[in-house]
Amino acid sequence: MSIRTIPTDKSKAADATITDEEWAKAESAHERFKALLETKPRAKARYDAVLAEINARQATLRRLREARALTQSTVADLLDMDQSEVSRFEHRSDMLMSTLRRFVQATGGEMHVIVQYPDGGPVELLVGDE
Repeated sequence: MSIRTIPTDKSKAADATITDEEWAKAESAHERFKALLETKPRAKARYDAVLAEINARQATLRRLREARALTQSTVADLLDMDQSEVSRFEHRSDMLMSTLRRFVQATGGEMHVIVQYPDGGPVELLVGDE
């Protein structure tokens, strides 16, 4: 797995560092956004609708498997592991990306990692694709 990181070269790393001034700007932008939500009902309604859509699209690994009408035993066979291992995997909060990708593929899916920064749109993180 490879993840693009900030360069370790000190001159390049200095350029990638967030200054106190930039943090202050981000904090004030966040405060302005919160104030907007408190004073503008339409903005608050839109924000709530976006959050509801995001929450509706979230699922646990167990729910993903169940939505595909697969049993733990079936997924275990596809992954060449025991059913109990699939059960433990579904309850884990920390796992290898490669194992997660295998689980998703075994249930018929394709995995994409999306990174969202507060000051920009979503970015797909290329993991293992260099």
